[in-house]
Amino acid sequence: MMIMKTTAFLKDSQGRVIQKQNLQVGCQQEFDVEKLKDGVYFVELQLAKGKSITHQFYINH
Repeated sequence: MMIMKTTAFLKDSQGRVIQKQNLQVGCQQEFDVEKLKDGVYFVELQLAKGKSITHQFYINH
């Protein structure tokens, strides 16, 4: 059995990586966004075989 590795990146509006997590199947994981400034951010999931999914979101404390 092969386990697919997924990595999640939290990026700022300039594309700089702020946080990185290796995701595990069946585990809930969170990014700490408490100290981030208000603005636009992205979560990018890098999947197996070079595929990725990106989601844009806004922080407004």
